[in-house]
Amino acid sequence: MEEINLNYKLSDSIPVFSSKFKSSVNNILVIRPGALGDVIVTLPTLEAIRNHFRNAHIEVMGYSSILEILKGRFYADTIGRFDQADISHLFVENSSIPASLTKKLKGVDLIVSFLTDKEKVMVENLRAAGVRYVIHYDPFPSEGENVHIIDHLLKCLDLLGIPHSNKIPKIFLKDEDVLYGKNFVKNRIVVSGKKLVAVHPGSGSRQKCWTTNRYAELIMWLNEEIGVQVLLISGPADREVIEDLRGKIKDNFVLADQLPLPYLAAILKQCNLFVGNDSGITHMAAAVGIPTIAIFGPTDPQIWGPSGKRGRILYQKSPCSPCSSDIRRNCISQTCLENITAEAVIEEIRDFYQHNL
Repeated sequence: MEEINLNYKLSDSIPVFSSKFKSSVNNILVIRPGALGDVIVTLPTLEAIRNHFRNAHIEVMGYSSILEILKGRFYADTIGRFDQADISHLFVENSSIPASLTKKLKGVDLIVSFLTDKEKVMVENLRAAGVRYVIHYDPFPSEGENVHIIDHLLKCLDLLGIPHSNKIPKIFLKDEDVLYGKNFVKNRIVVSGKKLVAVHPGSGSRQKCWTTNRYAELIMWLNEEIGVQVLLISGPADREVIEDLRGKIKDNFVLADQLPLPYLAAILKQCNLFVGNDSGITHMAAAVGIPTIAIFGPTDPQIWGPSGKRGRILYQKSPCSPCSSDIRRNCISQTCLENITAEAVIEEIRDFYQHNL
């Protein structure tokens, strides 16, 4: 096996594989566990891999509920479960790899792994399992490296000599997804032709969420002042936020509650505008191409902001932002988010309303 480690400095020489290598790659495994946002920002890299190895079978391994957005939708022919029991053996030093996993790995020509593996335990186990080529690439930029996460991930393609020109994530939908989205909107919108604004008040981290009081103020303004239909998005971690909002604004919204991601993406594509926090759903809204307003606080939008032609980011830097995850967990004041008023978001929507809605 040839193991290629991409923890290089920009000044280092970067080897490039030959065209002979390209023609010999028939089966590719991309290991990309992580949340929805992590997968979305990897899409430009996956797109370049797909376009370069057009005839190869590509499997993406991660968490199946998230990877459904890729399966049979351009990026991945199949998906694999990173949380299956066999995979845990790859992270044990000098592990005895189960025969079933060894058999699977021997059929893989190239593995591109977006995992933190500083001790190279997984890489050594993949070598022992007989994988031909492995690219191990740290999924996060180095501390202090001011580079957008999409640009960071695209750097791994340099070693393979894979060209890339697109930096904007794009989601591809099946016909059945599109039909579900159209029927959902048709059946939920009482007034035919009414504009639809999607709002996702949650996030994987509560510390990244704008307050429910401000979301309530925003939703009531949307309903009463410009007369749009509000679609409230709820994910697995959002139940408490949704119930809090429901207590403030009653049922002045349509709820899309924990839907399969391809269906949710299709529904979002039917919307005229999206407003949300720094979350995977916000990245997904930008990736389906609708106008997107992202509210950022403790995280750095220059690194983690959604990338899209029709997006805007609201960010009021405070002396302590952006901050580390440890500091964020213990933050009480959330000054960075408190500095973003409902009126600031409303002003952005007014501007979108004039040009898009």
